[in-house]
Amino acid sequence: MKKLLSCAAVLLVFMFFALPVPIFAQEEGDVVTMEETVVTASRLEEPLKYSPDSVTIVTEEEIQKKGKQTVIDVLRDVPGISVVQYGSPGGSSSIYTRGTNNAHTLIMIDGVRVGDPMAGDGKMSIADLSTDNIERIEIVRGAQSVLYGSDAIGGVINIITKKGKGKPKFYVSSEGGSFETFREKIGVSGSNDKINYAASVSRLDVKRVSRADEDLGNTEKDYYHDTNISARVDGRISETVGMGFSVRHSESSMDYDDSGADADKVQDTDITSISTNFDQDIFDWWQQTIKLGITETKREYTKNNGVFNGTYNGTIKLASWQHNFFVGEIDTITAGFDYQEESGDVQDPWGDITNKSVNTKGFFVQNKLTPFNGLSFTLGARHDDHQTFGGEDTYKGALAYLYDKTGTKVRGSYGTGFRAPSLYQLYSSYGDVNLKPEESKGYDVGIDQELFDKKVLLSATYFHNEIDDLIGFNMSTYKYYNVGKVKTEGWETGFTFKPLGWLSFNAHYTYTEAKNEDETDANNGKDLIYRPKHTGGASLNIKPLEKLNVNLNAQCVGKRYRNADNSESMSAYTLFNFAASYDVMDWLKIFGRVENLTDKKYQSIYQYGEPGIGFYGGIKVTF
Repeated sequence: MKKLLSCAAVLLVFMFFALPVPIFAQEEGDVVTMEETVVTASRLEEPLKYSPDSVTIVTEEEIQKKGKQTVIDVLRDVPGISVVQYGSPGGSSSIYTRGTNNAHTLIMIDGVRVGDPMAGDGKMSIADLSTDNIERIEIVRGAQSVLYGSDAIGGVINIITKKGKGKPKFYVSSEGGSFETFREKIGVSGSNDKINYAASVSRLDVKRVSRADEDLGNTEKDYYHDTNISARVDGRISETVGMGFSVRHSESSMDYDDSGADADKVQDTDITSISTNFDQDIFDWWQQTIKLGITETKREYTKNNGVFNGTYNGTIKLASWQHNFFVGEIDTITAGFDYQEESGDVQDPWGDITNKSVNTKGFFVQNKLTPFNGLSFTLGARHDDHQTFGGEDTYKGALAYLYDKTGTKVRGSYGTGFRAPSLYQLYSSYGDVNLKPEESKGYDVGIDQELFDKKVLLSATYFHNEIDDLIGFNMSTYKYYNVGKVKTEGWETGFTFKPLGWLSFNAHYTYTEAKNEDETDANNGKDLIYRPKHTGGASLNIKPLEKLNVNLNAQCVGKRYRNADNSESMSAYTLFNFAASYDVMDWLKIFGRVENLTDKKYQSIYQYGEPGIGFYGGIKVTF
């Protein structure tokens, strides 16, 4: 309760400063509406106000106002999501959506899944992905396996790269600051009648505190280098036919400390994700989309003296063929086929994996019926055929009703999901080819309410998930096995307030209970590790001058346990960050930020240190 009150106090302080003007002030402000469109929730563009899912959309503008440099930092501010990381920046990260495992959140770039088949849980750490060239990030919480197959038990995160607009623009940017930080960026974007294009290259070099916590006597400064390349091109072949291509590549290198001690290990990571899409309006009522994608991940571990310590190579290839049928204004039928192949190899002292692969074929259909204005009903089903364990069926039903007159939307959904064992869990020396898929069922119900001439938006969602056959690791046999059963439930709440064009405030709070429900386990009834019951955040954005923008934001993370029997806990913490920018001229911007404003000492993962207060500043030139 003390941690809950602590987070609540932070939000109240923000609200105090965010309300210098009465809510009924006559000056025109930004309205808070549900008019945005979302693609991820239904695999085709639709108004957010009609979506039955719990959705958060983070725009490029919001990312820039908060000064967020990495995708993982953006996700820390999203309701229902908690993030842990083995030291930032660059340390391997885990994303827990609504208390589910890291493996239960599907990550996509431009609608194409990315992953690392040779990681233990098959997930790619996105800690190296910068926010460069990103137009928006869509986060859809709740079971989404009907549309996306394996991994989407907790939700889906879709990173959508930027479409260029208007005349060609070039920019260069440079930033420096604490911890010997230097960041350089260059980019271009534009469009004409036929083509939209945008591309960027960035480089980050930093020498921060030791990843192995300084309190344990570790004093060396660990380096981190990261290069990000992103490009996207979209074109219209004719009025009814379009094509697109996107690529994202990151290369990073960092000191890799073991828990509790500085180590002489180096981790080098290369990630490349490429996708292309073809869309065609065959008739007014029939549209088809074809997507192809490939993601290659390579992790190499060496000692500082150059001694080899392990290489992990993984590839995911995907193909998707989707058809959308529009039956008048009231019905949309989406059907399609997905194919995925995972392959990889490992060379390390703990056992090699030689050229293993597994494929999955999926067929899905979804019907979205809108019998009258404001009401939408969605029903979908999917069958996946996995090469090792065979077939898996999932389904989902959802309902949303928007009463425009009062700005009230009620929504709810019930769905099932599954997660296939990773290639590493099947074929490594710790693996078992007889592993079964993890299976889930869950539901959520929520309400969104616009108030005061759309200057306020309130939201609340209750969620409940049950997962069976969770894949765990047996410390006696050193093998992966199906044993676990967990339950997660809780509340997500949000508040957005835009009384004036130059002032906005938002806050969110999530309560999550994630518990071991396996009656055969000695830890039955215990909280899952690193799942805080209380998380929250707030952001105050002020534009006192036309050319000046100031943002103050906070992140609250409650107490959580670091071991399965809940005998050891991690302290709660609250972080404050500040960012500001000033447009000196149309072509020149100066910006700065302060991270960890109060110099808070904290740990995201036990014995892994995090940096204290940091000051950063830079310039951006556009021509």
